[in-house]
Amino acid sequence: MSLILGFITGGYGLYLILFTSYLDEGGLYEIFLIVGLITVGVFLLVPAKIYIIIQLTTREHNRRKNNH
Repeated sequence: MSLILGFITGGYGLYLILFTSYLDEGGLYEIFLIVGLITVGVFLLVPAKIYIIIQLTTREHNRRKNNH
């Protein structure tokens, strides 16, 4: 769930940078909004990726342990 929410939040921040004029025409509030969205997205993505990596490595370790 955290992974999906991180992609959505970060993606929306990138959308605002690339496809809108928020960054050019907006003031300081809009800049902080975009930076905040991207930051929250990254903070949600990193723990989710670490959790997935740990689950995959323990599954592989258990599979190899059972085969030998």
